[in-house]
Amino acid sequence: MSGIRLLDLIKPFASIFLEVELPYEKSIFDEKLVYTVAAAIIYLLLGLPINGVNDENVVDAFGWLRNCFASTPGTLLEFGVLPVAFSAFLWQIAAGDKLLDVDFTSSSDRKLFQSLQKLTSILLGFVFAVLLVFAGYFQPIDYFTSAAENGELLVEPSLFSKLLIVVELTVSNTIITLMAELLDKHYGFGSGIIDFIVISSATTFTTSFIGLTTQVTSRGFESTGALVQFVKNMFSSKSYAYGIVEAFTRQNLTNLTQIYAAIFAVCLIVYLSNCRYEISIKSSKVRSMASIYPIKLLYCGAVPLIFTYSVLYFCNIIGFSLTRIFSSNKYLALIGTWELEPEFKKTYNLTGGLLYLISASPSCSSTNPLLSLVRPFTYTAFVVVVSTLFGKAWPHMSGSSAKDVAKQFKEQDITMVGRRDVLMSKEIGKIIVPASSAGSFATALAAAICECCGGSKGLSYGTVTGVLGSLSVLEEIVSEWQQTGAAGSSQLSQFIPTQ
Repeated sequence: MSGIRLLDLIKPFASIFLEVELPYEKSIFDEKLVYTVAAAIIYLLLGLPINGVNDENVVDAFGWLRNCFASTPGTLLEFGVLPVAFSAFLWQIAAGDKLLDVDFTSSSDRKLFQSLQKLTSILLGFVFAVLLVFAGYFQPIDYFTSAAENGELLVEPSLFSKLLIVVELTVSNTIITLMAELLDKHYGFGSGIIDFIVISSATTFTTSFIGLTTQVTSRGFESTGALVQFVKNMFSSKSYAYGIVEAFTRQNLTNLTQIYAAIFAVCLIVYLSNCRYEISIKSSKVRSMASIYPIKLLYCGAVPLIFTYSVLYFCNIIGFSLTRIFSSNKYLALIGTWELEPEFKKTYNLTGGLLYLISASPSCSSTNPLLSLVRPFTYTAFVVVVSTLFGKAWPHMSGSSAKDVAKQFKEQDITMVGRRDVLMSKEIGKIIVPASSAGSFATALAAAICECCGGSKGLSYGTVTGVLGSLSVLEEIVSEWQQTGAAGSSQLSQFIPTQ
C-alpha cells in the first residue's frame, strides 16, 4: 500500500482556488502579445495606495531589495512578485531534490503541483501582510513619536483598520499570482514573474534616469530623474562644481553614480549574453541536413540572481517584523537592527546583526567600524556563492540538464556531429554544467560589485535582471514569429520587417 503524498493533501484546496485553464488550442502570435501587454498594464495599475495608509508616512525598510521584485512601498504592490517567486523556487527545489514526490509527465500531478505553488504564494502574501501590519510598518512608531514631540494628536489604527490592510494585500497578491499563472500557461510570452520584473525594471530605470516628476526634500523641489536634476543644477546652482557633485552624490533620490553603475553592469551582462558555445548537430534521418545548437554562457539567465535576492528579501521581512513585534527581546538584535535614516526619515537602514553583513542597505553605517569594512566582502561573497550553487543545480531542477537536452535530441532524431548517441548526454554535460555555473558566477559578481561600488540601492541588480529577462522574452517572441509563420498572418506584419 503506497503512502499518502504531500500533493494528495492539496486536492481539497485545488477545487477551492481559482485556476487558469490551459488554452483549448494554441494561442496565435497576436493573442499572446495582447495577453502579455494587458497583464503588464494591469500589474502597473495595481500600484495604487493601500486604503487607510498614507504612503508618505511609510518608512521603507526594503528599498534596496525592491527593484528585482517589482514592488512599491505603501501600495498594493508592497510585495510585488516575491510570494510568487519564492513559492515557485521552494517547491521546484523540493521536487528537484526528490523531497516532493511529483511526476511531471502526469497531467494530474502537474495540476496539483501548480495548485501547491499557488496556495503557498497566497499564504506567503498573507503572512507577510500580517507581520508587517502588526510590526507597525505602515504606521511607523518613529512617525508617532515625532508627531507627539511636535504636539500633534494622532490615533493609532484600530484592529479593523489593520485587518483591512491585510485583506487588501492578500487580494492583490492573489490577483498577481493568477496573472502569473495566466502567462505561465502560454497565453502570453515568457514567464509571468519575468514579465512583471521586466516591465517594472524598465519603468524604474527610466524614471530614475530621466524622470520629470519632482519631490519635496530638505533642499526644495528635486527631480526624480538624475539626468534632469543634473541639468537643473547646471542652470540653477551658483557653483558648477557644487551642482556636479550634488548630482553624483545625492542620497534621497537616484544619483548619476548609481545610474552609471547600472549602465556598466548592463553593458557587461549584454556582452556576456552573447558569449556561447555552438554544438554541431545533424539529422539522423535526412542526409546533409546540419545545423548548430548554441549553449549560452548565461545559461540560467536571471534566475539564480532572482533566487538569491528572494532569499534576502524573505529574511529581511521576517527579521524586521520579529525585531519590531518582539522589540523587548535583545537576542533578536543578532538577526538585524534597523535605524531610521536621520536626514530624510524615509527609510530604515540596517546597521547591525547578521542581515547587515549580507546586505547592501544604503546610507547608514554600523556602529562597529569593523563591520562596515567587512560588509562589502561578506555581501558579495554571499550573493556570488548562493547564485553559483543555485545556477549549477538549476538545469537539473528545471528540466534543462544535459540528460534532458539529449533526450530532446533523440526525440527529434538529432545527433551530434562526430559523437555517438550513447555519449551525447555526457558531451553536452561538459558544456552545460560549466556554462550554468560560470554564467551565474559572472552575473552575481557584476551585480554585487556594482551595488557595493555605486551604492545603487538595488538599481544595478534590478536593471540586470530586467535586461536578462527582456532578452529571454524577446528571444521567445522572435522564435514564435519565425517558426509559426506569424510574419504572414499577424496584424503586426505590416509594421515589423520580415527580413
